[in-house]
Amino acid sequence: MLKLKDWPPSDKFEDLLPRHCDEFISALPFQEYSDPRTGILNIAAKLPEGLIKPDLGPKTYIAYGIPDELGRGDSVTKLHCDMSDAVNILTHTAEVTLSQEQISAVKALKQKHKEQDKFEEQSTGDRSEMEEELNLPEILSSENEETGSALWDIFRREDVPKLEEYLRKHCKEFRHTYCCPVTKVYHPIHDQACYLTVEHKRKLKAEFGIEPWTFVQKLGEAVFIPAGCPHQVRNLKSCTKVAVDFVSPENIHECLRLTEEFRQLPKNHKAREDKLEIKKMVIYAIEQALNELETLPEETRLMLY
Repeated sequence: MLKLKDWPPSDKFEDLLPRHCDEFISALPFQEYSDPRTGILNIAAKLPEGLIKPDLGPKTYIAYGIPDELGRGDSVTKLHCDMSDAVNILTHTAEVTLSQEQISAVKALKQKHKEQDKFEEQSTGDRSEMEEELNLPEILSSENEETGSALWDIFRREDVPKLEEYLRKHCKEFRHTYCCPVTKVYHPIHDQACYLTVEHKRKLKAEFGIEPWTFVQKLGEAVFIPAGCPHQVRNLKSCTKVAVDFVSPENIHECLRLTEEFRQLPKNHKAREDKLEIKKMVIYAIEQALNELETLPEETRLMLY
């Protein structure tokens, strides 16, 4: 599976594709929050021109995908948690039709993976319940198979402690880079090393009584992810998505909490690269609000106070 994530990596989306950027922003729902330029309730939009700003997008995600859950080699965005709010729009899809030769090759590879898992079980004993996972198809209705393109799982903030406990307990059942087992966990969510399959979600509900909101995103639909809500995505078709981050007044406290949590990660941890500068945003937002109040007639100001 090939995947292009967070494109462009350095240059601004609006500089490389200005027309596409304008069209994307005009298509955003709830623009009072989501518009990165003029959203009146987007705290990130309050930073003045000329100031070095955090890169909140838009960013593009492009990846292949097929309906069946393979267990390994799936086109996924692994479980993670963003520092701010975000909105993700599915802008293009294409269905991949596998040839009989490809289907046979996938089945042979899954059998090989199953044998490898069995071999590892003999020494660790941790993967006994995972034997049947590779043969489990994704549970989707025929309608979703025809029209759905991306399978989302989003967890509630209040379920994060139990989710972290489950991931720490079962971390060795997951595979990350080059399909190697996860052997060390700094932070079970911020490491972005785990994807919860159907079987893992079943076990999570059975052991800890929590489950995500699970739904299928269709072409043209927008998905809002509140700050602090862990989420993961699996492509059911080949997809092009465009996403932008924003900071809502309602979630400032969560952005501050996550900023502190990210700061406590090891110095070489990938998640520490994210710099939101939320305190600077709040200061400029308050300054702008006070300046606008000063321009109002005295009678109006007295009514507001």
